[in-house]
Amino acid sequence: MSALAPPYLKVAEDLRGNEDQWRAYRSSGNCVILAGPGSGKTKTITVKIAQLIAEDVRRPRRIACITYSNACVGELRSRLTKLGVDDGDRLSLSTVHSFCLTELVLPYAAMAGLDVPNPLVVASPRQARSLFGDAYRRQLGGNAPGWFRIASDKLRRTIPDRGSDEWHAWDGRETEVVEAYETLLLQNGLIDFDGLVLAGLQLIEKHEWIRRAIRAKYPVVVIDEYQDLGLPLHRIVLALLRAGVRIVAVGDPDQSIYGFTGAQPGLLRALAGLRQMESVALKLNYRCADRIIAASMALLPEPAEFQSHDGRSGEIQIHRLECGIREQADYALQMLVPALLKANPSWVPGDIALLYRTLNEGSPIAQAADALSLRYFRLDNGSPIKRTRLSEWLMDAARWCSGGWQTGEVSLSQLLKAWRRMYRSVMNESELLTARKHLITALFSLRGGALPLHRWILALRRDVLNEMLEQEPGLADEKDNLEELINAAAKGGILQGFTVEIFGNQGKSPDQLNLMTLHSSKGLEFQAVIMIGLENGVFPSGFDRTDEQLKEASRLFYVGLTRAKTQVHLIYDSVESPLITSIRAAT
Repeated sequence: MSALAPPYLKVAEDLRGNEDQWRAYRSSGNCVILAGPGSGKTKTITVKIAQLIAEDVRRPRRIACITYSNACVGELRSRLTKLGVDDGDRLSLSTVHSFCLTELVLPYAAMAGLDVPNPLVVASPRQARSLFGDAYRRQLGGNAPGWFRIASDKLRRTIPDRGSDEWHAWDGRETEVVEAYETLLLQNGLIDFDGLVLAGLQLIEKHEWIRRAIRAKYPVVVIDEYQDLGLPLHRIVLALLRAGVRIVAVGDPDQSIYGFTGAQPGLLRALAGLRQMESVALKLNYRCADRIIAASMALLPEPAEFQSHDGRSGEIQIHRLECGIREQADYALQMLVPALLKANPSWVPGDIALLYRTLNEGSPIAQAADALSLRYFRLDNGSPIKRTRLSEWLMDAARWCSGGWQTGEVSLSQLLKAWRRMYRSVMNESELLTARKHLITALFSLRGGALPLHRWILALRRDVLNEMLEQEPGLADEKDNLEELINAAAKGGILQGFTVEIFGNQGKSPDQLNLMTLHSSKGLEFQAVIMIGLENGVFPSGFDRTDEQLKEASRLFYVGLTRAKTQVHLIYDSVESPLITSIRAAT
């Protein structure tokens, strides 16, 4: 192959040795790629996107790629950049909420006569919580319990059609509160993130001219992590298929772990079973050793047949400690982690992850690490650093300011492109140039890894961020997150000792252990995984009562187990979880 060949062609050659990956890459029509853990899913789909842009879609047409979260967007963007594909040129890469906002609601809602706020203002999480509380008090009295809000959110995501038989068959209290909440949003000139998706669904299903417009702009739509995205997107996809849009969907029903948000693993299977869809299963596991693969397959009623690519045996150890979470964490941090690092001299702390189910387990584990003065990266609801588009950009900016501007680890052009993707509303060229100048001036004035994080963020907010957050409807949730981060970095806050350099290295330093929920670990991999709090009644929890809830608990355990390349350590109190019993039987 010529040295001048596009980067994607060179990477595509690596796929030839895997028959399933090569078949997915060479597919010429609608395709569902069923990709299990460690199967090279991201590599396959990013090379496929690069091929579609280079060979199938001609300017000025583009490709849309939709995925579950901003973290997934960031991972895909990073991989595509290495293949020479620039998000924003020939590709629109976004979450489903962002796609519905920018590609459906903003351009077409007014023309279609859809009843949405004008101008469109997206409610911040704080505003949404307040209005939901008002709706609950008006309809039922008192304050809404947390479980009721979760159930109501799931209702909106699983039954999009107001007034349908399914809608009326649901708990009348929840439907009444949801209808009152949506009315309050509209009366206050707001729409929330779920409302954006529901509005997008209405537009795409009811108006053929909108479907034709989307097909003209995006002849191919790629959906990643399909199993997590829910019924509204599934119906949008079916409508686009009928309109002649080519669909490439990627996911794994066995890793569907967001049932509480409305995700339904059966939707991906249903899509794969359509007559017009080619279905390709990636069966080779490049991550996990044999014992880990065998154990993971024992957790599922109908597991896919996966094979190890290199025949490593791997190791699974089960530890019964007869003690609480804090003591389990002490054992993991004082005994297991040092032993793993000693036995594997090439490993660093960042190769090890401590996984747990909820914040209830995460807090005592973090306390145990603090007591030992261990450095760690924490990813759960208790972390003061939420993983959002803005926080990811801020961490990249911090890395640039603390030396990346010299090493090239983070480039100024990367920061400017990511900032522009957030700041979509500035269309006037002179205004854009002025805003870019302010940003560049601010970043150059804030170089220095030893600067206190609090001072650094306050300066960026004043000089750059305030204006952007005020003008961008899609960044409504970022205002509250930024305020929480500033408070955490202030005197007395949990991040008061953070410098710009420490902040920029969160999640990227090899010297930090990883503490994260099982949900947060999805998509990641480590040499060793230590799972804590696996006693019966915690995992599955006492709230996992229905058949589907128990199946989802098994899938969540499966996700945690398959993060490990080489070793897994399972820790529980005196009564083991039935999930551990399945592991014992398999190993």
